[in-house]
Amino acid sequence: MRTPEALETLVEYGIVEEVLRPLMSGKEAQIFLVRSAGELRVAKIYKDAEQRSFRQRSDYTEGRTTRNTRDRRAMAKHSRHGKAQDEAAWRSAEVNAIYRLSEAGVRVPVPYHFIDGVLVMELVRDHEGQPAPRLGDLVYAPAVAQQIFDILLAAVVRMLCAGVVHGDLSEFNVLMAADGPVVIDFPQAVDPASNLSARKLLIRDVDNLHTFLGRHFRGYRPLPYAQEMWELYQQNLLTPETRLRGRVSASQRPTNTSEVLALIGDAEREQRRRTGAAPQGGAQRGSPSGPRGSQGSQGQQGSRGPQGSRASQAPRASQAPRQQPDRGGPRGPKVEVVVKRGGSSQQDARRDEAARPAQEPRRDGAAAPARQEPRRDGAAAPARQEPRRDGAAAPARQDARAGVREAKAPVQDAQGTAAAQDPSADEGASRRRRRRRSRGSAASDAPGA
Repeated sequence: MRTPEALETLVEYGIVEEVLRPLMSGKEAQIFLVRSAGELRVAKIYKDAEQRSFRQRSDYTEGRTTRNTRDRRAMAKHSRHGKAQDEAAWRSAEVNAIYRLSEAGVRVPVPYHFIDGVLVMELVRDHEGQPAPRLGDLVYAPAVAQQIFDILLAAVVRMLCAGVVHGDLSEFNVLMAADGPVVIDFPQAVDPASNLSARKLLIRDVDNLHTFLGRHFRGYRPLPYAQEMWELYQQNLLTPETRLRGRVSASQRPTNTSEVLALIGDAEREQRRRTGAAPQGGAQRGSPSGPRGSQGSQGQQGSRGPQGSRASQAPRASQAPRQQPDRGGPRGPKVEVVVKRGGSSQQDARRDEAARPAQEPRRDGAAAPARQEPRRDGAAAPARQEPRRDGAAAPARQDARAGVREAKAPVQDAQGTAAAQDPSADEGASRRRRRRRSRGSAASDAPGA
């Protein structure tokens, strides 16, 4: 057989003498039957993160830390180095769990070598010396199935006492060896002291054992062994020799909802303080909501009359403003309130100047002052001075069009001086312009036009 790339290093070191055949393939690793130290063993090669089909991996990796602070920060940021360290921690979790459970008396495969992410361990054999089958591949009598269930339940108790929750225990992760069931597959094992999902995973593991027993034992009724086990563990009363009875005492403490609501209110106020948002009017407690509340309020206003409705609307002025239709009448015209949001004062000044209409010419004939435009640097631009009535020339505006304005300045000064000296001339010119417009309109309305 061709040697897999992951086993080439172990072959070069002489740890693996020969790769015989692939034995099994799972969702996170591949198992090969190899010859090592003159006997048959198995080599477990873990798949890459992209090839694994393990779902909800974050539930299992919670609470796993490293002593190196640099690696810890990199794993939290999910950088390239952090992902590599996270992958190494996932592969080494099984070796650590196997050594811990072996010392606690749980029947697990014996590990021999762990090099470059490859685990070389014991080959579990059946009565005939062949690789042991999985628990779910065989059929048992009800009494034998009950005996296997008791052995596995005691193993779960020992694992919890050793600080390990399997997380994926089922009939497919148990091998039936000649000396009894052997628990395998621990990469996803969690520590109940640091993982918040440990209780949920423990209950699921025991439920899978109940499913196995119920398939071979007709009329079996599962008992809450997992809940009892976890309650004893929290009270520090669980030991490896504890015999479970399947009895759980329900908590008699009343639920304090006021504290929960107070915490929710504190969190909302803290969020509003950080974001600067105003409290929403619809979130107040006790306010009628929905179609029933609106109908009830309308009925009360109808019974009180117009004065009662106006009085009931007065306290709502402090709430968030709502758009009301313009009814006119004695209430006067609609008043729109514009609330300015975040923005600089320069942007507000430019917006106000753009919305202001252009100034109309003055009635005395003098040129109206031009609108003052804001400069790009934020400072106010110098306003254009209107011509002085004494006839003196006003200084032209100094900007990019200064030359053009200086050329037009004498003509404007002359017109302004003539209008200031003889106001009747300006009135006569206005009458002549109106006459010419009236004649042109009459000519256009004629039949021959």
